[in-house]
Amino acid sequence: MSNKAHNPQGGKINSLQAAIDLVATGQPAFCLHQAWGIGVIRAYDEATKRLTVDFPEQNKKAHAMDAAFFLGKIEVINPNGVVAKAYGESTKAEVANMVANDPAGVVKALLAEYPTGECTSYALEANLDRVYFASLPAGKDRATSFKAWWTKARAALRKDRAILVPERKGGLYALLEAPKDLGEDLFAQYESAPNFERKLVLLEELAGSASSETRSAANAANLDKVSADLAKEIKKLETARKRDNLPAILGGIWNRDKFFRSAVENVETVSPTASEIIALCTESDLAFVALNIPHTTEKIRSLLDLVRAHHGDNWSERAFDLLRNRDIGGTKSGSAKLVSESIAYLCDQELAAVVSARFAQWLETRELRAPVIIWVIKNRDSKKYADIVGRLINPSLLGAILSSIDTESLESNSTARIPLANELIKDKELIANILIPADGKKADSETIFDLTRTMMSSQGFDEMTKKALLSRLAKIEPHVQRLAKSKHSGSEAEEKELLVSKNSKEVKERELEDIVKVRLPAVKEAIQIAKEHGDLKENSEYKMARQDHDTLAARRAELDALLKKAKVTDFKEANTDTISVGSSVVLRRGSDQTEFAYDLLGAWDGEPEKNILSYISPLAKQFLNHRTGETFTTNINGKAESWTVIRITRWVDKR
Repeated sequence: MSNKAHNPQGGKINSLQAAIDLVATGQPAFCLHQAWGIGVIRAYDEATKRLTVDFPEQNKKAHAMDAAFFLGKIEVINPNGVVAKAYGESTKAEVANMVANDPAGVVKALLAEYPTGECTSYALEANLDRVYFASLPAGKDRATSFKAWWTKARAALRKDRAILVPERKGGLYALLEAPKDLGEDLFAQYESAPNFERKLVLLEELAGSASSETRSAANAANLDKVSADLAKEIKKLETARKRDNLPAILGGIWNRDKFFRSAVENVETVSPTASEIIALCTESDLAFVALNIPHTTEKIRSLLDLVRAHHGDNWSERAFDLLRNRDIGGTKSGSAKLVSESIAYLCDQELAAVVSARFAQWLETRELRAPVIIWVIKNRDSKKYADIVGRLINPSLLGAILSSIDTESLESNSTARIPLANELIKDKELIANILIPADGKKADSETIFDLTRTMMSSQGFDEMTKKALLSRLAKIEPHVQRLAKSKHSGSEAEEKELLVSKNSKEVKERELEDIVKVRLPAVKEAIQIAKEHGDLKENSEYKMARQDHDTLAARRAELDALLKKAKVTDFKEANTDTISVGSSVVLRRGSDQTEFAYDLLGAWDGEPEKNILSYISPLAKQFLNHRTGETFTTNINGKAESWTVIRITRWVDKR
């Protein structure tokens, strides 16, 4: 519970007259407009009933607007509150400094404005977004920048004992009295935690706190309690083989050792040890652990130290297995740091020549994973890694880039841009550096034409992006433009019917309902009001509202078309005879005899990072209708691959 008393200034003020009265005293009135966000009302003309307003979020200043446009549309903001101060001329520098250096202080100030000292995470984040925007330099992307700041800020909040941070989205943030003894307080919470996951969070907080504040809890008795909890979880691994818990348990052991190191000598040898976790790991398990521990230099190098100690002379092969692992290339794996630290670690052990030879081999066999390719791209001018990267800068690298992008786009239904594609697009010198290397000869015309054809047929770029990339190729080989103009690539016919899960259909229906019943009516009303202000050519409010309307109308039409083709299925019609929609399959890839497990579900259910494929994705389509024991061939972007069906089960049976 919050310890804050009722705040008489914490209530909302919805009256436009309140803002006009404040402006009459010579002060600006801060408000939140339903359509245009933060507004700073500078003046009011009683004769014309018009307000002069700044809209900083829209980069609009001194707009003269009819008061009717504000009536019932604004919430007047407390002029002494954090949001108002963030936009006030004399106070914004102070708030910007807090945003940069004391995010917990900003949150405390916002919470203090609420009568009970608490609010939901949604309300808090909305206000923080406005406060953060006021301090944002021009040209910065608001959403991306705020997300990065808020991620760091939350970490600071969890260390501040005067703030209650909710475990789930939508929960309450609240002001609390900081405990007098942080160590005892945190360990008491640890002992009463409802589950192992919560215990791990608190153990990490203990490990990350200053030892002077938590020394009271760092004793042998508490070490025994934590070790017993970890041992219990390891026992579950041995009986149930719950691989998903391996990274969490390893992280718990690391945090245990860090916290108790000041009080217990040789804590790293207390069972269970980190080495015991590595001993439990198969090659696949080790890759899973590597991808799911925190990707910091300390944690990655600690893992590699353990691998080196456990695997002896073969440790480097285990490190290379990580760099070649299929999952390391997943869009959401966040493996860039893992790749860079692993390569640096191998080089520190005087294995740079081995790294160079292995990467060259993988480039030839198209086993160079996307994060490794990105590392090569970013280090192509590095003196430190010149011997590794130099031999890789050749046309085969561009072919590998395009192949990797195309394969990921074909296997994924995500709308997020593929990281490797993003690197190719934003690095305007990359194509030229590859095809005309500084210390080598220019690629021949036939090679460039082949790469052009590959790029033109790629599913990983929209048409506008393809044109931009082709123009870079044309600067190297002018005849590329002629090839591009003569190429006529057809598009695959649209599906006449879409099999979808109930949940995925409901998600799209909710989005459509929100557009039709809430967002479009609001925009139409804004358009009507804006029309009343005269000349539409100079009416920025009208233009903004029209743009919003056109975007929403296009999305509405798209959703209408999709939902008309949607047919809900519960996947119970799947059988175990042939691969169909609703099948869970295990297949063996012919090129390396690796086995993969896939679930083939509805058109909108694809999550490739979890091995869930939409049945309409190009790869899944080629799996359909094959039987157990059958060997068949897929063809993705001209690359043939054989598969053998090991097992077919029904997805509904394993839920």
